[in-house]
Amino acid sequence: MAEAVNEDLYLVVAGSLSLKDGDTCFVGIGIPSLAAMLAKHSHAPELVLIYESGAVDADPAIPPLSTGSPCIPDSAMMIGDCLDVFGDLQAGRIDVGLLSAAQVDRFGNLNSTVIGDYRSPKLRLVGSGGAHDIATLAPKTIILMPHQPRRFVAFVDFVTSPGTTDWEGRPHPRRDNTGPRELVTGRGRFSFAGGVLTLVETFAPFARAEAVEGFPFDVDDDPGFREAVALPAEHLALAAKLSG
Repeated sequence: MAEAVNEDLYLVVAGSLSLKDGDTCFVGIGIPSLAAMLAKHSHAPELVLIYESGAVDADPAIPPLSTGSPCIPDSAMMIGDCLDVFGDLQAGRIDVGLLSAAQVDRFGNLNSTVIGDYRSPKLRLVGSGGAHDIATLAPKTIILMPHQPRRFVAFVDFVTSPGTTDWEGRPHPRRDNTGPRELVTGRGRFSFAGGVLTLVETFAPFARAEAVEGFPFDVDDDPGFREAVALPAEHLALAAKLSG
């Protein structure tokens, strides 16, 4: 790598660029929320942010620490409840879900439940929340994941949110034409166009080898693969401001 960069900011910016103006987005807390906030404050002002707590068309002034943070309802156009927003999800009124997790595998399965065996785990995590519903019902799911090798596994320890297939190649039951579309890290963008993780582009100054560093499986390149794509400087500056 030619120079040191803030990979967390790269992840937020690259994730935001996956969102389009006019999208309705079901937002997770943490990096997904920052990415959605950045998109709304830059190239996608008509992006509609929906949070699990029931807030619709929110525009938090600061990054929320949970779905119940006061900055979420304070900024929302409408306050409902979980049934309202998950009803919108089931009815097909949400375009994209932003998720993160402790583990992701080459099929886009996510784990936020346990590390290790479920009955005797090394670590018990927060669990699904609405992540399972988002992964199975949203027309498009974008996974935002820090580039930490421990997060990338051949197959997750527990399937909290289903990806394209299970470890035996069997498709997960889900609504048609839903599921993971992209995995974004602080080093590159991947797709699941063929059902498995495929490298689409790396972000300057990262080379291909750095984008897949630590992955315990081989990753093919997309036919249109691009290396060292520059992220917009104005987005990086705004991401730094929003994240404090």
